[in-house]
This record gives sequence, structure tokens and C-alpha cells, in this order.
Amino acid sequence: IYNQTQAVGLQFQETAQAAKTFFAAAQGSTLAGEANNIFNAVAKGAAALQMSTDDVNGVFLALGQMISKGKVQAEELRGQLGERLPGAFQLAAKAMNMSTAELDKFIADGKLTAEDLLPKLAQALEEKYAEKAVKADNSVQGSINRMTTEWELFKASVLDSEAVVGMLNR
Repeated sequence: IYNQTQAVGLQFQETAQAAKTFFAAAQGSTLAGEANNIFNAVAKGAAALQMSTDDVNGVFLALGQMISKGKVQAEELRGQLGERLPGAFQLAAKAMNMSTAELDKFIADGKLTAEDLLPKLAQALEEKYAEKAVKADNSVQGSINRMTTEWELFKASVLDSEAVVGMLNR
């Protein structure tokens, strides 16, 4: 997570917090091996779109729910994911090689599984946002996010050091 957030200029601590339920849901599932690829693609999309932390949290929550349930429901794809990731439903339809109407029916019939959708959606996100994520990484906000990450890591290492703990315990 650290390497990917630094590569696209996202703030590590906030992104890691958002992704923990997603990775927890993926453990032991058929998507466990794809979790890093899905995370990386979403991180690139988040960076390219300069999404807020709340939106990134919402995206990973929706993805985690899809994995946990196995079947993708319209509420998660249209509602939770679509509200935070612009064009998510259209991108999902394209990823599944369907029209939006066909995808709607596929979901209504209970045929869309997280196992089918998420790796394809990750690929579609990668194709759409990889280049824009590089530009976002080079932005002022990307630099601020990396600086914030390093400051937080520095504070954590100093506060956890034996010298500081010893001084505080005096």
C-alpha cells in the first residue's frame, strides 16, 4: 500500500485505513490473488480524479461488500461505488463487454459476481486512469500527500523510540 500510494501521490495513512476492509474481505476469497491489482487500479483512479478521503473510503467499502457478498448488487455498483467514482457503472458495463442496459439486467438476474467484475473493472480503471495518475503524482497535492505521509511516519518512529518512551516515563 505504501509503495502504491507514494507512486501516485496519495496520502498513505488515510488510504491504508480506507483499504483495510477491502483487503480483509478479499482474504480467503477467490479474489485474494487479485486484491493488489484491484487496489492499485483504484488508487490510480483516486489519484487521477483527486478523490477525497471519504470518497476513497466509500469505494473500498463498496468493493469489500461486493467481495463479501459474492454477488454484485445494483446498490453497491450504482449507489455506493457510482456516487464516489464517476462513471463507475458505465465503466463496469464496458469492462463486462455489455451495454448499461444489459449490465442492469445481468445484475437484476443475480448473475454478476464480484469474481467476474472486479478484475475486469480494475483493468478498465487502469486503462482509463494510469496516465492521469502519473500527472496527479506530479501535482502539488501529490507532493503534499507524500510529505504528509513521511511526516506521519517520522512522528510515529520518534514517538515509538526507546529514548522518547524512556523520557516520557520519567
